[in-house]
Order: sequence, then C-alpha cells, then structure tokens
Amino acid sequence: MAPLDFRPVWQNLGVLLAGARLGATVAVAGFGLAIVAGLIIALLRRSRIAPLRWLAFAYVQFFRGIALYVLILWLYFGIAVAAGITLGALTAGILTLALLNSAYLAEVFRSGIEAVDRGQREAALAMGLTPRQAFRDVVAPQALRVVVPATGNHFVDAIKDSAILSVIAVPELMRQATSLAQVTARPFEFYTAAAVLYLVVVVCVSSGLRWLERRLDYTRGLPWSRGTAVADTTPTH
Repeated sequence: MAPLDFRPVWQNLGVLLAGARLGATVAVAGFGLAIVAGLIIALLRRSRIAPLRWLAFAYVQFFRGIALYVLILWLYFGIAVAAGITLGALTAGILTLALLNSAYLAEVFRSGIEAVDRGQREAALAMGLTPRQAFRDVVAPQALRVVVPATGNHFVDAIKDSAILSVIAVPELMRQATSLAQVTARPFEFYTAAAVLYLVVVVCVSSGLRWLERRLDYTRGLPWSRGTAVADTTPTH
C-alpha cells in the first residue's frame, strides 16, 4: 500500500479553495432566493383563499418529497429535453437549492408566524395599525427570533448540499476534488481535504449563526425587550 502523500493537495490548494468559494456562492444565492420564495409560500399557506392555500401546500409537499439528486438532473437535463429550455449549470444549481430549501423554509416561516400570540396582532389592529403594519412591525420581528435557529440549520445544509452540483460539472469543491483525485491517484488525500474544507466553512457559518441568535435573544437586543427591561427596573412608589 502506498503511503499517504498530501503534497499534491498542498500544490492544488488554490484550486480547492476556488471550488469552495464557488460552492459557497451558489449556496448563498440559492438560499437567498429560497428565503424570499419561502416567505411568499408561507403567507399563501395562511391565505383565506382556499385555492392559494392548496397550491402552496402542493408546492411544499412536492419539493420536500423530491430527492435533491433527481431535482438537479430534472432541471438541468429534463427541462432542456422536454421544453427546449437550456439552463446553465450554475443557474440550474442555484434554482435547485432555491426550490428545495424554499419548501422547507416555508414551513419554518409559517410555524414562526403562528408561534406569535394572536393577541399581539389583535392589539396592534386595535391601536389603529393596518394589517400590513401589524405584520411588519409586530408579528414579523417576533417571528424572526423564532425562525433564525431553524433557518440557520437549513443554510448549513444548503452549503453541504452544494456538493451535488458536481454531477452537472459545476467546478465547485467536490468536483475539483474528484478531478484532482483521479489525475493524481490520491483519492483519500483529496477527499479528506474536501471534508476538512466543508467542515471549516460549516463551523464558521455556525459560529456566525450563534452570534446572530445571541443578538436576537429574548431579553437582549430587541426594541420591545428594551422597553420591557426599562419598565421592570423602574422604581415603584
């Protein structure tokens, strides 16, 4: 058995880092679209118009039920054959991550909105706020701190899921590691390097998410929390 040799990894570290940056960029772009689409679907899931609720429900069930591998091949190859629409590999990758994660985020956002006591909205309406203002200024800020942990977990998953882009030849980290492993006949070394780079990215993102969660703590850093804290510390007469 040949001894381990990580020198080819160090010699091609720049290529691996470029692949990691590309994968992270695709994950961020896809997840950004997923947040927007997920919020829209979550609001439609709570709509009073039954057909809109049904369509949103079907959307969530479909994209939560389809395998990621199947979805990316369907978007990249299937649509091109069936409808004559050719998507670039990067575009297909971003859309895949956006569609898949938007379905999961829709349920996260819906649960977060429903976790806010209904009396909060009713009180806001009683004070003269419009329904839109009540949602924007009262419901959404409180729902935000509820959905951040789950949203962060899905973002970490999106970063790891970006490895699937290698099947459509996007030169992200896994694709580059596989190519270099074949050229140098050092699969263990390059796949180990890829695993370490994924781990570093995930740890950095997780640290940032924990910082954000602390900023959105129930008793610190929130406008309504400051008001409560002042009221609690006001001397009584």
